[in-house]
This record gives sequence, structure tokens and C-alpha cells, in this order.
Amino acid sequence: MNLKNLYISAGILAILAVITSFLKTTDSAPLQDEREKGPLVDESKLAEAFQVRVTGSDGVVTIEKNDADSNWIVKERHDMPVSYSKLSSQVTSVVDASVQRLVTTNPERIESLGFDSKESISFLDKDGNSIMSIDLGRQTDNGRQFFRYQGEEKAFLASSTFRIDDDADSWLAKKLVEVAQDDIRSIKATLENGETIELNREDKDSDWTSETALEGKVVDDAAVDRAANRFSNMTFTKTAAKDDELVVAAKENSKSFLLGLADGKTLNFTIGQRPEVKVMKEVEVEGDDGEKKMEMQEEVETEAGPVYIFIESSEAEDHVNEYMAKAAFEVGSYQYTSLPESIATLFKDAPEPDPEPSETTTSQEAESDSGSTPTSAESSS
Repeated sequence: MNLKNLYISAGILAILAVITSFLKTTDSAPLQDEREKGPLVDESKLAEAFQVRVTGSDGVVTIEKNDADSNWIVKERHDMPVSYSKLSSQVTSVVDASVQRLVTTNPERIESLGFDSKESISFLDKDGNSIMSIDLGRQTDNGRQFFRYQGEEKAFLASSTFRIDDDADSWLAKKLVEVAQDDIRSIKATLENGETIELNREDKDSDWTSETALEGKVVDDAAVDRAANRFSNMTFTKTAAKDDELVVAAKENSKSFLLGLADGKTLNFTIGQRPEVKVMKEVEVEGDDGEKKMEMQEEVETEAGPVYIFIESSEAEDHVNEYMAKAAFEVGSYQYTSLPESIATLFKDAPEPDPEPSETTTSQEAESDSGSTPTSAESSS
């Protein structure tokens, strides 16, 4: 190796030594806060949580443990049950996060990190004491988030971000009722046009029957099953006040289906929607000749309202009765539009009758039955 190459190698080694020394010094530097590099919260302490409070820019959602049965409920929605998957997701996001580092203790710098959003997450014990309460700042481009422990003038960087949802409805368990379609034995329907029909079957394998008769038609089992299936797993999307004008209008324009189950229980479903309102208006249009003229056209004056469902169970203690006493429940519009508009849709064309046998066929069958067909011996003679 010549002298020039030796100098180059020595220079590279010196640079590497400086870098290594810097990294060691950085790794061994004392923490500015004892919580750095550690979890956001001690997971074992969360076992004492009695309340989770999520605050967003539009409001507060309070999830609390019910003393009676230890189930979690949403206080802002009449103490209705929480969605455990959503609650679990929120808790997991906090438990899995770690404190990356202390960012600043400078009040002016803290204010520049996005804490004006007022978003926060709190875990409280039964006495209302804070187990962990953090204010959330803005998120970084690399998937982290600034935060501060409430009551402290320190801003930290968390290893992940947190989704704040202050819509109380989104925290609710959405299932209203669940009915096995095979358990449905009868359906009494009243449609908007005033038509009524009652359908029955002996068991899940039997055909549907009805005393209502349409000329040339028979009950369409598949159509009835499709209608019944709409109520087998009923969930809602949002809640509303029972006296809301849209709720009242929906109930006034509704259809109902009374389902009788194999165990004798009945569930009465009333589902409705404020109808669309159209009016005739005089508008200016351009004719084929290019001249403008006035003509009457139909226009939508009021859009159709959301769809609401009202359920009544014959079992007084059924939780759905309690739900209905507290609020109104919005469901997907398809739940309404996919239901029959007339009883005719529950029927199909009757099958063609078997053709009557011809005179020749009848004569041959008679000869066969009387044994007059020649035997092999008679044929050969």
C-alpha cells in the first residue's frame, strides 16, 4: 500500500470514529423526562378505569361502566350500550403508544404544536380521579402526534396518532334486534296504500300460505322470504329525538310488519320516511327553434327524509322496548325501499295446469290396465 492510500484509509477511520463517538454520546444522554421511551400510560392502571372521556372540537363523549352489570354505556345517548370494538380500538391505541421524547417546555412553542383543537382523551377512576388525561396536538407527517399530560407545561411526541370521534352515535352498539329467519312463522303486513295481507307457514321448510287470493297467482315464497329477511338482523345508523319533525313525518308515512315467531313471541316493525314533495313550476325553456318559452315542469320542493324504524316486542322486558322509549332510530334507506309497495309483489303467476290426456292415450292406458296386451306366444301364432 502506498503512502497516499494509507492517508486516505486513516482519514476514513477517523471520520467513522467521530460518528461512533457521537452515536454513543447520543444514546447515553440523560433523559429529559423519566417517561421518555416508556409507555404513554401504565396498562395495569387502566384496569381501574370507570370512565373514558373523549373530547373533540364539537363535543364530549362519555363512556362509563354500568354499576348494575359492569357493561359500558354511552352517557350522552341515554346510557345505551357502547360498541365494544370501537372502545377496544380506542383503548388499544393508547396502550400501544409510547412517549418518543420531550419536545419542549416553552409555552410559546407548545402553543404552536396544535393544541388549540381542544381534543383530549381521559381515563378516570370511580371517584373521578384522572388515571391518564392527555391533550392532543397536531399530527406529524411521519405518523406521530404531539401531546401533553393535562396540568403540565410539557409537550411530548407520541409514537403513533389517535383518532378522536366526538359523535356519540358512532360509539353505540348498533344492533336493535336479531331474528333467525327460520323462526318466523307468520307475517301480517300493512302497506302505505292501505293493503293488508297475512301469511303463515307451519315450519321453516313449509311453503307460505295466505287467505288472500289473486286471480291466476300463488304466494311467491322467495319474495316473502326476502321481505322477512329485512328484519332478521336490524341495525341502526343514528339516533334522533322521538318528537323530531322528521321522525313524526316518517311514522305518518309508514308500513308495518308484525312477525310471529316459533316461540310465540311477536315483533311489530313500523318503518317509514317523510315522502318527497314535488310541485309544478313554470320555468323558461328553449324550444327546438331556439326561441324561449314558458312551460310547466315538476320539481322537487322537499327532499325525502331519512328512514326511521319503530319496533315493539310482545315481551315487556325485551331491551328493544326500552330503546324505543328513549329515542328514534334511523336505518338505511334500502331497508324501506326494498320492502313491498303492494301485496301483488308477494305473488307470482300460478303454474300451468297439467294437460288433459287425449282420447287415444286414455284408450291405450285402459287396454294396458285390463291386461289385453298380446303375449309373445299369441304374437307368434
